[in-house]
Amino acid sequence: MKLSRRNFLKLVGAMGASTFLTTCKADLVKALEDVKDYWHICWLNGAACTGCTISFAQSADPDLVQILTEILVGNSGLPIALPDYMETIHVASGTLAEELKERWRQSKRAKILIVEGAVQDEGFCTIHGKDFREHLKEAAEVADYIIAVGQCATYGGIPGAKPWDGEPNPTGAKGVQDFLYEVGINKTVINIPCCPAHPDHIIVTLASLMLGVVPELDKYGRPKVFFGKNMHNELCPYRPYYDRGIFITKPGEEGCRFKMGCKGPICNTDCAIRKWNNGTSYCVETNICIGCAEPGWPDKFSPFYAEVPELPRVLGVGAETIGAGLLGATLLGIGIHAVRHLGAKKHKKEEE
Repeated sequence: MKLSRRNFLKLVGAMGASTFLTTCKADLVKALEDVKDYWHICWLNGAACTGCTISFAQSADPDLVQILTEILVGNSGLPIALPDYMETIHVASGTLAEELKERWRQSKRAKILIVEGAVQDEGFCTIHGKDFREHLKEAAEVADYIIAVGQCATYGGIPGAKPWDGEPNPTGAKGVQDFLYEVGINKTVINIPCCPAHPDHIIVTLASLMLGVVPELDKYGRPKVFFGKNMHNELCPYRPYYDRGIFITKPGEEGCRFKMGCKGPICNTDCAIRKWNNGTSYCVETNICIGCAEPGWPDKFSPFYAEVPELPRVLGVGAETIGAGLLGATLLGIGIHAVRHLGAKKHKKEEE
């Protein structure tokens, strides 16, 4: 199937981001070459640990170098994605770096703004003598598309968490979309959460925009192609253990991680099929999901090793109380059979 604008995200959704990039790498490169126009990128850093930059720089298939330097526009010799400003990676510094940012702002070509890190109240983050809020506001005003990468830039993340005493966050850290609403910029932000953001999500989103396909977003601004499914209900390989009431209490055992505090049942993400570190593993395989793809993290999901309070229930009984092993499955089966039997009798009586 030819990789077109129409089927691009359909293939990503059907195959998963990692599998798509591995299988369709040549098709993706060809499709981007056919765009025949430049896209200028400005990557700003607010309150964060720079983990998302590192995650993006270590993308494996296709790698960062190929995306930014090998996909050329026509015979120009210039890459389709021109990273005019990327605070952590570009070699320029000081005044020269700020000139690169201004050059991006003045460009007449299509512009993508990528933001990593939370937006704090005035005075907490200053770059080149100017508050980060001003840098972001100026860039957002001219950007054609805005992408927030990582939990901090999307919803505030750790910089926006409450202090140990439970008082409000003293820095007022918030996500990019909330900040833009605050300063009166009515533009939609594409949110790519997780801590850190996964390179596949960033690359596919960039490629999608360059192909003229704006991903459909959920109510939290996340691309549905990546965050449209509940990990516990639809993707987790340990879900059968949950249904049978087989739970573990420490890493290394075989079973559902619910009793360890896994937040998969209340987290929408494709981590289970995408995995990390070039498809090596993901959080639940080695420990638990801590919910970093969701708004309100980390406060909403703390303590990480406590069972989530609300889970899918069967006959009014949570799976955690059913029991363990085949006994739990048998009791559940008996209960369902009994309800069906009573329902059938009631229906027959009503007919009579």
